[in-house]
Amino acid sequence: MTPLSDIEADKNDILNILYQSEVKLTPQIFIKEIKSKFSLSSIEAKNVLHNLIYEQELSYHYLYGSTYIEQSFLKPVRVSNHFILKPPGFQSPVNQNNPNNIELIIELIIDQGISFGSGQHPTTQLCLQAIDYCFFDERMMSTKQQLIGADIGTGSGVLALAMCKAGIGSCNAYEIDPVSINEAKKNVALNHLAHKIVVVEDTIKESKNKYSILCANLRFPTLKSLSGLIFESLKKEGIAIISGVREWEKEKLINTYSKMGFKLCRQQDLKKWSAFVLVKKVC
Repeated sequence: MTPLSDIEADKNDILNILYQSEVKLTPQIFIKEIKSKFSLSSIEAKNVLHNLIYEQELSYHYLYGSTYIEQSFLKPVRVSNHFILKPPGFQSPVNQNNPNNIELIIELIIDQGISFGSGQHPTTQLCLQAIDYCFFDERMMSTKQQLIGADIGTGSGVLALAMCKAGIGSCNAYEIDPVSINEAKKNVALNHLAHKIVVVEDTIKESKNKYSILCANLRFPTLKSLSGLIFESLKKEGIAIISGVREWEKEKLINTYSKMGFKLCRQQDLKKWSAFVLVKKVC
């Protein structure tokens, strides 16, 4: 039996049971996995879970009458090389212990209570990592302050926030769900970006050659139907960050957007979801 003192050192392995799972885990299943991996008793495995809840590493999430274990966003969570999701009112210790640390950390303040779009879903994390890739890894965006972005189906507004905090001048965040519209406006205000982000209570309309970068975290049928509109709305060499696609749909997505006139620059998978960075070809 694994000593409990060793479990603390293996916290990342315990958390990875959840993070690498392709399906949501109930507390019972999560405890069962902990028992099996670390040869613990039921009581010991329950205590491990309770400690992770107490430390705000994990939280209970209620959905359609069932309880699941999810990553907690009650304290800052790093979701990419540069982006950290932070709840409102949390005093972040970022760089306080190392004032000479020149690493760029971008905090995105997201109010709790949003399940999809707050950073918990793999497609959201893939999009944030793709934004990180475009702005910082490959430096694909130049003269950022003069650029206009768009976020189709903005949800909590997190992707619009990320693009603006990375440096673009403004962003239109499109959304049709009334609850998400209110939450997006709230998060825009929390991040003091009302002067840069306009939450548009509608679907995206034809905007020929307007946007330099566009995010669309939607399901494949919608992404397929919007492919022409997305292409026409982007400037030449404009970037489309696309997510919401299951792994078995990605070839169809690539074929659809390639025929439209996009070049695939990056593709990444997480928990059987896929995301893409596509560039509008210059004709």
